Amino acid sequence: MFNIKYKGNFVSDDQLIKGKSIPENAKEFGIISDLTKELGRGFIMSLPIFIIMVIMTYLKVKNINFHLKMNLDTIISFLIIIISVHILTIVHEIIHALFYPFKYEKEIWISKEKGVRFVYCGEIISRTRYIVMALAPMFILGIIPFTIWFISPNIIPMPYNIAVAVIFWLMTIVAMGDIANIYYVIKEVPKKAKVFNYGLLRSFYIEK
Repeated sequence: MFNIKYKGNFVSDDQLIKGKSIPENAKEFGIISDLTKELGRGFIMSLPIFIIMVIMTYLKVKNINFHLKMNLDTIISFLIIIISVHILTIVHEIIHALFYPFKYEKEIWISKEKGVRFVYCGEIISRTRYIVMALAPMFILGIIPFTIWFISPNIIPMPYNIAVAVIFWLMTIVAMGDIANIYYVIKEVPKKAKVFNYGLLRSFYIEK
């Protein structure tokens, strides 16, 4: 129905491109030679959001009478964080895929060498849709649920209450690669242009 396929281990761009050629009128943007460096850029750009979330968490729980101890509840809380983030990183990629048109084939890959999962679709979409697609997981899994948690009463017992907040922090930081992508789209791509991916690290736009 949603045309999403899990493809397994990513080795080279040949698995993604499948012999397709780049249109003559396409222009490359956001030229990336070092994925780690770009993730670092995205992390720095997302850091202010992360810091705000940490401060808001402190303000919400500061009056709760609780002292962190290494007990069963704390261990379970850590396990909840680890398991939840692992599952939600997969959901993160599925959300990306869902924001592409349903008729397009979307592929979910894992690069064991780079330690990342990613969704790939080589079809052409609008600049606006590309931005929404890239930012959707950060808002759906991070910022929006964190905001709901922040304004809701403290009904979840500690330390589980903090664990919930930490999950939302991490799902926001996980989007650092997406933020780096959006940086280049906003900076270099004209507003009415169409955007498409060509391999893991190459993106192009076509002006109307």
